Amino acid sequence: MMKAEISKILKEIGYDVNEKEIEEPPKKEFGDYSFPCFNLAKKLNVNPIELAKEITKKIPVTKYPFLLKVEAVNGYVNFFIYWEKLSEEILKKALEERKIDIGKKERVMVEFSQPNPVHSMHIGHARGTFIGDALSNILEFAGYDVIRANLMNDTGLQVAKLVTAYLLWYKDKRPDKKPDYWLWEIYVKFHEEAKKDPSLEEKAREILRKYEIEKDKEIIKVWNRLVKWCVKGFKQTYKKLKIKFDVWFYEHNFRERGKELVYLALAKNLAFKSEEGTVIAKLEDYGLPNTVILRSDGTGLYFTSDLGLTLHKFEKFKLNKSIWVVSSQQSTYFKQLFKLLELLGFEFAKNCYHCSFEHVNLPEGKMSSREGRAILLDEVVNMLEKRAKEEVEKRNPRKSKRKVAIVSRKIAIGALKYSILRIQPEDQIIFEWEKILRMEGNTGPYIQYAHTRCLGILKKAKKFNERYYIGKMLEEERELIKKISEFYPTIEKIVKELKPYYLANYLYELATVFNNFYEKVNVLKEENLEAKEFRLTLVKATQKIFNVGLKLLGIETPEFM
Repeated sequence: MMKAEISKILKEIGYDVNEKEIEEPPKKEFGDYSFPCFNLAKKLNVNPIELAKEITKKIPVTKYPFLLKVEAVNGYVNFFIYWEKLSEEILKKALEERKIDIGKKERVMVEFSQPNPVHSMHIGHARGTFIGDALSNILEFAGYDVIRANLMNDTGLQVAKLVTAYLLWYKDKRPDKKPDYWLWEIYVKFHEEAKKDPSLEEKAREILRKYEIEKDKEIIKVWNRLVKWCVKGFKQTYKKLKIKFDVWFYEHNFRERGKELVYLALAKNLAFKSEEGTVIAKLEDYGLPNTVILRSDGTGLYFTSDLGLTLHKFEKFKLNKSIWVVSSQQSTYFKQLFKLLELLGFEFAKNCYHCSFEHVNLPEGKMSSREGRAILLDEVVNMLEKRAKEEVEKRNPRKSKRKVAIVSRKIAIGALKYSILRIQPEDQIIFEWEKILRMEGNTGPYIQYAHTRCLGILKKAKKFNERYYIGKMLEEERELIKKISEFYPTIEKIVKELKPYYLANYLYELATVFNNFYEKVNVLKEENLEAKEFRLTLVKATQKIFNVGLKLLGIETPEFM
């Protein structure tokens, strides 16, 4: 909010400064916000200290009611905000839980999670799933018409390997446990046996040909049954995590449409056949590697299906834009996909976006589902629930078992989601049990606890008149108003950059500022009625922001902890 206003002021006096260049000083005596003049001074070939003085002189403070004063210090222009003048606008907006209308009802599809339907989801799948869910919630809050989509890559060689293993060693058997767990054991067995007998790989390729090219009815029947079992297991996990999808795509439905686009690429000289017969997209002239888009035996790849699926998305759902939440390892792949669609003449290609993130790894290295070296997502949730339940029972011995169980699940899943969402998507996550199970510090439970603390104060206060401003604020009140004012700009930043981690870290900062306010300022015991009502209004606004912010991250708010 204020960074944008300061940027606007600087532009009005002739300096084109982006709000990203506005900083928050490390010390309060340097104001609420500051503009470092060094880069601008370098461009203008002037002294930064003199430039800061010149800018300060040019700003008519009296023209802007929210400015208390502006100072030039060692090359910085420091802005002191008159928070008392802004508190009414800030508090009313927070209390109304206003949505914003950046999206103007534009239709956006967010495709996320996309686990391969051959084994259960591991902790690595959690990152894309939670980012996609939070991003969908935030875009919806920002005024977009959001469609949440999940794609099952049910046509590739990995499924053929599962089908091969099932036909060889498990034929006609049914799952005797959670189906995706059971299928994982079969999938791992295939790879163990293939190390001893490499001919199994060729058998799997033959199964793929029978499924995709020959349309063998028996193979299709078994294939679909295994995929259906695996998806049933996924849906149980999603239900526990409160993750929902509006549409499920299955790759096999788009393979033939994709092949039509492959042949179109050949006809338009955008692709060529190699000596081996594979079809390769010609992308080197556009700064991208050439890539195979159809195998020599006529079977397709992910790329083949994604061509057909992307066309289907924009045609059927009348999308304004489509976002893929997929790991950064696929960055080149998506550049190739979008470029080929653009070359084929599809205008929508410019409205395709890849929201990327790094992998989750174990301390000993990369996870491998095919080798059985992974930590299953269900196991993580169960372990966290157990740990949370112990803590909640200890602190609330009189609460019913049912209430303890509900609260424990909310804390456990909140801890898991937050531990992943708070990390910059560009950074790898090393999964360590002790870190993810912590209930203090920069964690989900820390923020949930700050929210319950707000609820506790409001419950004790009962009825009160909301008061949105006061003559002179305490420093802790100013800091809390300032942090509340940053909620909506944070949402706008996420919409621009597609990074929900900004919201996770904003909520942690809000919790820290609120806890400092709670410890140092009397609220319920304040004798001055105006001050008491103002502080209770501050608490109520903070609670509203916590409630909205956590919901946007897909984290529930427990009634007690």
